[in-house]
Amino acid sequence: MTTETTIRPAKRPARAAGKSSRRKEAPFESVRRELELMKPQLATALPPHLDADRLLRVVVTVLQGTPALLDCDRASLHGAVMTCAHLGLEPDGLLGQAWLVPSRGKVQLVPGYWGFITLARNSGLVTSINARAVHRNDHFDYAYGLNERLEHVPAGGERGEITHFYAYARFKDGGHVFDVMSRSEVDAVRDRSESYRAYRAGKAEDSAWVTGYAEMGQKTMIRRIAGYLPLAVQKAAALADLHEAGKHAALDDFGEIVIDLPEIEESRPVEEMETPVSAAEPKPVPLPEIEPEGIELSEEELFGLLPPLHLIEILDAVAEREMPEEILESIVGKPLDEIAEEEVPDILRAVAIWQPDLRF
Repeated sequence: MTTETTIRPAKRPARAAGKSSRRKEAPFESVRRELELMKPQLATALPPHLDADRLLRVVVTVLQGTPALLDCDRASLHGAVMTCAHLGLEPDGLLGQAWLVPSRGKVQLVPGYWGFITLARNSGLVTSINARAVHRNDHFDYAYGLNERLEHVPAGGERGEITHFYAYARFKDGGHVFDVMSRSEVDAVRDRSESYRAYRAGKAEDSAWVTGYAEMGQKTMIRRIAGYLPLAVQKAAALADLHEAGKHAALDDFGEIVIDLPEIEESRPVEEMETPVSAAEPKPVPLPEIEPEGIELSEEELFGLLPPLHLIEILDAVAEREMPEEILESIVGKPLDEIAEEEVPDILRAVAIWQPDLRF
């Protein structure tokens, strides 16, 4: 992803205390003007329920409350705001729809649990969607297969510790999807989270997994079934997954996910990299250089060779179910590269309910 040059005030000698407040206000005013210039572009991307003026007011309020965002790469801030527009989410953090988070010098939009729920309901394709935590004293029973069932009755008194999480969604066409994870499975997801690992290593003061374990478990479950939900939810879930993995991503002007590739440091001359060798120690004999075989591709070129995200989701679901290729062809009825994004939820549901002895 190509990023713009970061616009930051140059370091200057310290001034008198009376002028310091004016210097601190400059970045904020600069960002506010830049966001105002983005208004026509935002208006084009925003859904009907959210207008550009309201989104910018929310963003400006967040910037005032989180000054660290002003120190981040300016292009990443613009990208995060544009991502808000494409998804139609307000990043105020109060509604739980999304947050603007400073991370490694860049701004990342991180969708929240209520952001996923809002996107699903606003699509018009989902009639109900929810995620719950199950406690030890609750009545809880579920089964997969042709006779699926999901029953959960919370205990009236002391509910005990959390043992499971689940999420479900009902669709306008009468279909449904649900999934269940044990606490140990959710904990495994938590342990892979970069923010939680940073907390355990003492590099962060807290983590959402510590301050809101139940909410993060519910969010994990919605992300788990996101592949069966409308495309906007799938994109939001992908952004959340990438953030948890320590990667920066945003939606571009066309609403497609763009992942920032890690910056590769330029190789230094061999002379600078060599460590001093004592006169008593012989220098190692350099090995002959071996030319790599084949064609070298950059990371961007390799990323461009991957199939579109919606096809990867289908292929992942097929591999997980160990579905034969001819069965997938009978479900799709056309070449994979002709599948449109809006067809993916129906195909994923068909893959999910497929049984080895079931024919389409």
